[in-house]
Amino acid sequence: MEKVFLKSTSQEIVIKGSSKEGHTDVFAYDYYDDDDKRKLGGLYIIGNVNRPAADIDGALSRRDDDSPDITYVTNLVASLAKREYYSRPDISPRDAFSATLKKINDVVEEFFSAKGGSAYGGKGLKMNIGIFAVAGEQILISKLGKFKIVLGRESRTVDILNNVDLFSKEQVEEKEFSNIVSGKIMAGDKLFAFYPNRMVTAREKAIKADLLRSDAGQFAEKINSVKETKPDFDCGALYLSIDNHKELAVKKPKPVSPVNLEVEVPRIISSEFSLGRKVNPLLASILAPVKMARDLYGSWRGTRALKGKFILLSFVAGVLVVGVVLTKMLVVIDPERRKLNAVIDQTQNNLKLARTKIDQNDLIGARQLLVDSLSSIYTVGLTNDRTEKTTEEVYGVLDDIDKAVDVSPSLLESMPEELNQRIAVLNAHKDLGIAMDIYENNLYVLTPDNILKLSDVDKTGPKEPSSWLKSNTLPSQPITLAVDGNIYIMNSSGTLAVYYKGEKASETNTFLVSSGGDVLLTSKNSDKLYLVNKTLARIYELDKGSKTLLRTLKVGSSEPFVDAYLYGDNTIIITTRDNRIWEIK
Repeated sequence: MEKVFLKSTSQEIVIKGSSKEGHTDVFAYDYYDDDDKRKLGGLYIIGNVNRPAADIDGALSRRDDDSPDITYVTNLVASLAKREYYSRPDISPRDAFSATLKKINDVVEEFFSAKGGSAYGGKGLKMNIGIFAVAGEQILISKLGKFKIVLGRESRTVDILNNVDLFSKEQVEEKEFSNIVSGKIMAGDKLFAFYPNRMVTAREKAIKADLLRSDAGQFAEKINSVKETKPDFDCGALYLSIDNHKELAVKKPKPVSPVNLEVEVPRIISSEFSLGRKVNPLLASILAPVKMARDLYGSWRGTRALKGKFILLSFVAGVLVVGVVLTKMLVVIDPERRKLNAVIDQTQNNLKLARTKIDQNDLIGARQLLVDSLSSIYTVGLTNDRTEKTTEEVYGVLDDIDKAVDVSPSLLESMPEELNQRIAVLNAHKDLGIAMDIYENNLYVLTPDNILKLSDVDKTGPKEPSSWLKSNTLPSQPITLAVDGNIYIMNSSGTLAVYYKGEKASETNTFLVSSGGDVLLTSKNSDKLYLVNKTLARIYELDKGSKTLLRTLKVGSSEPFVDAYLYGDNTIIITTRDNRIWEIK
């Protein structure tokens, strides 16, 4: 059996050039080979220290042994950070990161205080430190002074410290490191963290482009090549790639207790342990009624009066009934009900975590937790009062972030004839890909890595699909598509990509959760996109221009949809498992 987890692989990029902007160094630590510390992931530090020109001139005028060496500052901070962050592997990465910042703040305060003085590099000492941790799907970042970190994901780059949509900021302490920026990463992401000196900043646009299209070796080679044309080029940076890592799940052997060779002192033991037998309390409670019945039966045998025998016999029967009920209550536990209880407990934990993610503006993370919880509950297939209460609570939180409004569908007697023709064409070609749509008699088919076009599907005769996508790649894990002249592709993480004439025109994060079977709908004259979640019986209404969520249409039933089609520009036709056809306007 394999364990799969996210693992960051780092590459240090340190190019020594002009010393005008001080000393820069980078540090990378991880304990992925240590099961106890693995959950804390990797810790990374980029530090720059320098003094103003006046202080440098003053230092040069003194003897070398009198001028302080400021290069040790970054080493000290990195050493303290590593020791503090990994000192308690039992706490969460966020708690470990917060504790690390507070520890470093105490040291940083010494450097900037009057007590520090020239022994710490002078009162004019300037420090720029970026520290971040990558643990599973979490990234936690804090900085003092100048520091930048860029995320490369699919076909775009994000300046993490300036992006409030994907990453949230949290105050931890009003000192030097006063904020934690946090967010979510995923497999395939690339990170470039660096001290933004003037030379690197001047090439930032080219660096971002190289980050998207180059692997680790190619990326480092391109940055190092700058030194050939610019001898003064100086760079201190870290490149990280995030990938899924697999390893065999090996159970740790239980520690073997050492053999005690000392002579054991005889001692008195309880009778319940005598003869090597220990009484099970649960078993004892079950056997108690049986024992009582046996004793009463003995009394009955000694009772000569018929009335007394009848009373005792009735009492014995009652005791046996109670024993059977207790046995069922304490021993016979329905496996499905046990599974349901476990799912409900996990859902309650997911609700707490989802509320935290909402506070952090991680809407897609919150939606994913809520949708997964509902899916788990429905999979078990049992309901009780606790299930209904928990489900209502999940839907309540989901309604808030989905801007949900109730709609009442109307029952139709039959499918509109125009849609019948469309459905027949789609069903005839359903094996070509994972999703498809018809536009102006042409069928567009989505596959995991391409968009195919089948022309003139209304005409008879053999036809072969051709590749419509000219360049660029699809978003990872594409789910569904819609066509109105442009082609819209939605993937599992909520990314909506727009293509025109075979080329990608734009890409937007909708922060919605999409899964296999979802349907994206639109028409040439409609100003909206409709993402239909069949499992949750919800329709997400998006503005076609801004790609933002306008509202969510919530059908007043938990019955999943079977299929969904757009009729006209704003009418949605859905079918359910009972073969009924409904209209939603």
